[in-house]
Amino acid sequence: MDLDGKNQRRLVAGVGSSILLDFHFREERVYWADKHSGVIYKASVRGAHRQKLFSSDKHISGLAVDWIWNSVYWTSGEKGKIKRMDINGKNERTLLRHLTEPSCITVDPTSRFLFWLSAGTTPSIQRSDATGQRKTTLVKISEQLKALSIDRGEKRLFWVQFGLHGESAIASCDYNGNVLHIIDQPLRSQSLGMSVFLEHLFYTDAASRVIKQVNKHSGGELKIVNVKPMAKPPLEIKVVHPLNQPMTDSQPASPGCDEQSGNCVDVCSSPAEPGSCQCSEGFALSRQGTHCEDVNECALWNHGCSLGCENIPGSYFCTCPEGYALLPDRKTCQEIVPCEGNITKCGHGCLTTDEGSVCVCPEGSVLQEKGHTCTGCSSADRGGCSQICTPVTPSRWQCACLPGYQLHQDGKRCIASGPPPYLLVANLVDVRRINPDGSEDQILVEEPRGKIIALDYDPVQNNLYFASTSQKTIERVDLSDGSRDVLVSDGLDSPEGLAIDWVHRRMYWTDKSQSTVDCSSLAGLNRETIVSRGLEKPRGIAVHPLAKKLFWTDIGAQPVVESASLEGKDRTVIARTSLESPSGLTIDFTEDRLFWCDQRRGVVETAALDGSDRRVLLENQVGRPFDLAVFEDRLWISDQEHQQLRSVHKRTGKKLQRIHGNMVQPASIVVVHPLAKPGADVCLHLNGGCAQVCESRLGSAHCSCLSRFILSADGKSCSEASNGTADGFSPTCLCLEGFTGDGRLCVDVDECKQGTHECDKNAECQNTLGKYLCRCRPGYHGNGKTCRGAVCVEVYLIVFTCCVKLRHLSSQELENTPPWLTTSSPADITTRRHNSTSAESCPSTHESYCLYQGVCFYFPEMESYACNCVSGYMGERCQFSDLEWWQLQQAEEEKRRNVVIAACMVLLVSLLSVAACVTYCYGTTLPSTYHILTFALRVPLWKRHAFNYMLGLACSTAITHKNRSFLSYKMEPLRYDPGGNATWPPIALSQIAFCTRLQVHLCSF
Repeated sequence: MDLDGKNQRRLVAGVGSSILLDFHFREERVYWADKHSGVIYKASVRGAHRQKLFSSDKHISGLAVDWIWNSVYWTSGEKGKIKRMDINGKNERTLLRHLTEPSCITVDPTSRFLFWLSAGTTPSIQRSDATGQRKTTLVKISEQLKALSIDRGEKRLFWVQFGLHGESAIASCDYNGNVLHIIDQPLRSQSLGMSVFLEHLFYTDAASRVIKQVNKHSGGELKIVNVKPMAKPPLEIKVVHPLNQPMTDSQPASPGCDEQSGNCVDVCSSPAEPGSCQCSEGFALSRQGTHCEDVNECALWNHGCSLGCENIPGSYFCTCPEGYALLPDRKTCQEIVPCEGNITKCGHGCLTTDEGSVCVCPEGSVLQEKGHTCTGCSSADRGGCSQICTPVTPSRWQCACLPGYQLHQDGKRCIASGPPPYLLVANLVDVRRINPDGSEDQILVEEPRGKIIALDYDPVQNNLYFASTSQKTIERVDLSDGSRDVLVSDGLDSPEGLAIDWVHRRMYWTDKSQSTVDCSSLAGLNRETIVSRGLEKPRGIAVHPLAKKLFWTDIGAQPVVESASLEGKDRTVIARTSLESPSGLTIDFTEDRLFWCDQRRGVVETAALDGSDRRVLLENQVGRPFDLAVFEDRLWISDQEHQQLRSVHKRTGKKLQRIHGNMVQPASIVVVHPLAKPGADVCLHLNGGCAQVCESRLGSAHCSCLSRFILSADGKSCSEASNGTADGFSPTCLCLEGFTGDGRLCVDVDECKQGTHECDKNAECQNTLGKYLCRCRPGYHGNGKTCRGAVCVEVYLIVFTCCVKLRHLSSQELENTPPWLTTSSPADITTRRHNSTSAESCPSTHESYCLYQGVCFYFPEMESYACNCVSGYMGERCQFSDLEWWQLQQAEEEKRRNVVIAACMVLLVSLLSVAACVTYCYGTTLPSTYHILTFALRVPLWKRHAFNYMLGLACSTAITHKNRSFLSYKMEPLRYDPGGNATWPPIALSQIAFCTRLQVHLCSF
């Protein structure tokens, strides 16, 4: 149709109920993808038949056409991938993996950028170049993101965001995520498409079946393009015009390294020098010359660190072992010593330098300007981060927020999304609603005769609970209509503390006069006393439903802060010392910390839920504090001495402010916000206000409708769609893979019994719900689908799987072994090459995994990494040169050889000693000795020589020792001739002949 809604005509019919759309203006073709079947089509706008381009994975979540480089990009939300192919359906490949539910992809070919939405815990908008490199996050936001569109003229991105309570807005930013602009725009449906053209945004409204137009800068008055509603709800929309697909002035023949190319990952040269890259410090040009790679300074040993070194992209930093810290040069490690002199305030010790002693900080923190305290993730202030602190280097960190919170522009504070919070304050004679800054004081409940000092709030039913010590009652007020109910009126004496368990739907209170902690249902029924023993005057009480713990204070003769389970068991003392009158207490659920105040001492303290890490936050600055409440970064305190409310930073105790005065007697305080009491299921009460389907998210109800219905403009009610369903088609039920049935009733398929499994014959099949498992039998190894009897060694740093075989490789085989094949013992293994298609490029986190310019590969099937080493290097990470590796192998071989020699020598000497002793002591006959020593010993030549030498030494010693013949049967002494020459008796000569024969006999082996 035209932009005025006229001249409507059908281009292609029967494309399905859920498609993604884009076009190619120069070719006059429209492209679309079926989300469910995963098939991508194209057709001419002049009415030609459709053409099937590619049958992709199911659940396509985004489609974009590159009209300059003639490519088609799409996202797979389920598999977390971004893929591309040519417009003829060929050359399909994956650009990005391991993404979090990517969707709504769009492309700017002139800038060579891809943009897409990412779901998950914190939705975001992400960007990469056209090759999948340089991935970065532009915008992070806690709200739900939809319908990403692009203004290529002004180089801005537009999208729709939905808040926790159904509020909606249209937002935009530039290509770098800066200059953020938000327009509040009520949208009736979350199933919408959007397209930008000139000064206007065009988007679809499935509920009213029209296309609407609004100014992209200011929003303003809506204009309905088609006055007559369409026959079916519109979903996707694109404005077709040459301005929406501009061409570059001079298109290069190939995407070289120019100003707009994505091939140079780091720094590209000017357009006057296409095809060449320049890299910044810390990076080096790849061997292909197309992109920059990180230089691992730690592997090159030129970092200058005295002990430890850790590489990061583009740089490195030095580290020290425990008990040591870096000197100011950030390279030299020195032992930490106790501080002396005037710098005893250092909390983590000192280092001795030439200029004197200096304070040190733990890893992940840096010294503040005063030189005595540290700041960082490992310090008490957690680097100034409100919630999450992530170290990047030892001296740098980043802040992040929990789900439901947004990071402030200062990069540290976390701001709760949703409606603005407010305070409920018990003011003795009334209950007031006050803004956190003290403005807009509103009285909700008046009790002139009462004495209200305890209250709490239930976020599920939007009810206020309060206790009156004068009326001795506990009441409930519905904040929606103001109705009041008395819940407990009997058996109360002095209820000064009240807490609501919004998860388990229970109510707890303290009674100071009766010295008990009681509980009941939220209607006041099933009342019971859970704690009474050892209590004197319990006052404040707080509940942590998620941790299932109860906390209370006791202002008796032995003041204490205690905790117990929700049933009153497992009592634990949180604090007992330095207390006089601990009054109110509250819990910070984002950090799991407890805060309490001491009314007499004028002190505010905090500790972990188990009582550890106790410290004073305020002292003598808030008069007589009675109660506290905490939310985000602020802590509110009721001061009964000055009849006012005060607030302070919850972690530092600074920025003390007076926010409200002129009160009668401020007592209990409660913060009201969907995130103030986490874990609340608001759908429990009246289905969260939803007509059909309610989903509780972060304390807010999100409504949706069943099949055949669509959500109305109020975001809660549902109206029946015409033609049966919202898209005009009847749903068809199908069973998932691994199940069988008619779609309405699906049962598990037992592949093991049916024999349809793919387990190896040496494996056992175990059926599970929807699938099956294969486990190799004992004695076999493998993944279950393939089981082998041999022990296979998975060498996870090379492109091979190795099995041990008892043979040596020939010299020719060793020469033919690739240089990058790295194993612990190359001579004892044979290799089998994997399918080459199973290897993938390593993610960016492992870019520096392989050293000395080795190329990293990832094997999804084995979940392991491997290195392809350049010539001259080897090892698991290419960490050895060929010479170093050879030397290591030679050293190991020499070590094994020495061990064998020593063992043989010990064995030989032992045998000879035994034989000599037997002969000497028992007169063993020669044949016996002969048989003992003549054993078949097949040994290498060098071992034979060693044995013969030892045997000869033993024989000569035995024959000549103390002029006695050890081998003589009669032990006759030696005889001497007149010249003084010794002569042997006849029997001794036979012994010598025996030794000679024995040596000759052994040498023959």
